[in-house]
Amino acid sequence: MKNKRLQAGFTLIELIAVMVILGILAAVLIPRLSTVQEGAYEVNAKQMYSTINAHVQMMAQKAAITGAHGMEQYPDATHTDLNYYLNTWLKDYDGDHWSQIHEPTKNIASETTNHPSIIYFVYHPHQSWSGTAATDDGDFDHLTIKKDLYYIEYAPVTSKAALDDGYEFDEYHLALKKDDDDLSGHDCDLSIDVNKDPFVGESYHCGADNFANDHSSVAVEVTGAKLCNRHNY
Repeated sequence: MKNKRLQAGFTLIELIAVMVILGILAAVLIPRLSTVQEGAYEVNAKQMYSTINAHVQMMAQKAAITGAHGMEQYPDATHTDLNYYLNTWLKDYDGDHWSQIHEPTKNIASETTNHPSIIYFVYHPHQSWSGTAATDDGDFDHLTIKKDLYYIEYAPVTSKAALDDGYEFDEYHLALKKDDDDLSGHDCDLSIDVNKDPFVGESYHCGADNFANDHSSVAVEVTGAKLCNRHNY
């Protein structure tokens, strides 16, 4: 008696069922994977913010020890070379996805008329920075991919008390923001909009917020208090 061979295989219904299951899994998992990736970008940006914050505070303390006034003074970003402050303040960083540029002579609520430049540390995880221009007018036109763009803005500020005592830059403005003009979570337009781009968590500090708009009274530092024109929303 001959043994009958059994042929293994799937019916059409079984194949359709497998495809449906795979489709459901993809619909559930892919958005979650995207969210995890976006969260990793934000963590990276926050870590850079913390590193820069610690560094400028260390430099201010060094100035208090070695300077003529014996007071903390925050660094004035006078160098205009592309990535100068990434290279001198940090040295070890992801050069493919972090760039540093500057916007010259901005008044961000300092009492002094010696307005410093603002420098931007820009995180662009999906492409490299194109070109060598270091000066920017508020548009990240060296980039083309409008997704997951973060930037940290820094500038020293001067209080009335420091100006009366004969020195400048006793405080600083530092803020991590996301290029997200309509607060949808994904609306990048490759430009800085101080009236719309949101803070990322609590990653901000602004010494100018210790003063009211007319700088005649002390005010509490709060997000969106409309005291510093870099976060006037």
